[in-house]
Amino acid sequence: MKLFQIVYITTVFQVLVFFLLFARTSIAEKKLRSVVISSIAFAALLPAFYGYFFLFTANPSILIILPAVIVLFAVLFFAPSGKSTAIVITDSTERVDERDTMFAREEYTQGTEKYERYYSMRPEYRKIDDRIRRLPELLAPGGKFYQPERSGYIASLFEIEERLITMVDGSVNPIRSKFEPEQTSMLLKEMTIHLGADEVGIADLNPNYVYSHVGRGPEEWGSEIENTHRFVIAFTVEMDYRKVDEAPGIGITEETALQYLNAQKISIALARYIRDLGYPARAHVAGSNYQIMLPPVAYDAGLGELGRLGYLISQKYGARIRLGAVTTDIPLITDPIIQFGVQDFCEKCKKCAVNCPSGSIPYDEKMVVRGVEKWMLKIEKCFQYWRIIGTDCGICMKVCPFSHPDTLIHDILRKGIRNSSFARTISLWGDDLFYGKKVKFPKFTE
Repeated sequence: MKLFQIVYITTVFQVLVFFLLFARTSIAEKKLRSVVISSIAFAALLPAFYGYFFLFTANPSILIILPAVIVLFAVLFFAPSGKSTAIVITDSTERVDERDTMFAREEYTQGTEKYERYYSMRPEYRKIDDRIRRLPELLAPGGKFYQPERSGYIASLFEIEERLITMVDGSVNPIRSKFEPEQTSMLLKEMTIHLGADEVGIADLNPNYVYSHVGRGPEEWGSEIENTHRFVIAFTVEMDYRKVDEAPGIGITEETALQYLNAQKISIALARYIRDLGYPARAHVAGSNYQIMLPPVAYDAGLGELGRLGYLISQKYGARIRLGAVTTDIPLITDPIIQFGVQDFCEKCKKCAVNCPSGSIPYDEKMVVRGVEKWMLKIEKCFQYWRIIGTDCGICMKVCPFSHPDTLIHDILRKGIRNSSFARTISLWGDDLFYGKKVKFPKFTE
């Protein structure tokens, strides 16, 4: 067999294997549209490649054209090209007041002193917050996806989390253990993974990412938060792909509650161990005991990039993650910030905005918020939709192209996306083709 024939067969064989693996991956994901399209592509290309081979086998110069086109496509897909910009962050000393977060605002009951104090300070929020409070609470009767048994189970998980918040801090062993920062960093990362985390990183704690005042939790409401810890250990826990795929149904909230509980267990145990070593450490957990904003500290720790949808996007799991963190003064070595094409991809994609039933995710360009250039969400509209359907929605997490499972096929595509602007454009087109641009969801109601 001549060289050109061998090159042709080898090249087209790899293309056919790709579509065959894509079909197999799609079956595992239970994505019928993708199974059908990838199977059709395989079935159509097989006789086309076969016919082309025998039609031009006597003319090697023509036979080599198709492999050359395929190789050129692969080079464009994987070779570094275009922009892969980082998030633009400028100096800012403005901190977020936790009292202004949506989870805190929903708890301000009319007729209470806290209600009057807050809305005398922030009168612009009173009307929309009162309207949201008139809607059913999450997991309560009246929500579209309310199911007595499952909703009660999820509520019990959240109740456990609330009871554990008293364990986030504690006394420090007066006898301090001595370690080298490199050794300590490796040890604590290994323990974080052993406790159940999927990814872990370390960063200097930016004081701008510490809330300014208490908005929730056992501490006195409105008191100043003074967390002067030097480092933050941030980690991710993966959310199950099939549960996320149930969004906006109750399965997404079931998975959210479970992974928040897992993140709480990890952070509380890790902080306790660090205190036993003789260093102050505080866990920052779901429920009502965050003192820091987790997405930006996780970004600083090299765990991902902030996407259009407002979540941190992990290089491995996409938006299908929950975050946890421990702040501490134990000497550590920090990790570098990572870039893998998210900013450029999100500028092109807009899939989360297209599918957001409440219109909370912007189509337009970024804006500078407290020194960070990012896409600004309409959090009131998002939370209002949560209260209408009775779950935490998660459609944006579901449709994000980065959220596909960690499989060989998707890892190949992610490698191209990380390096190439061409790959981002092609991958976005392919995601719409194989998985669809729009998903079905309940319409938003005022």
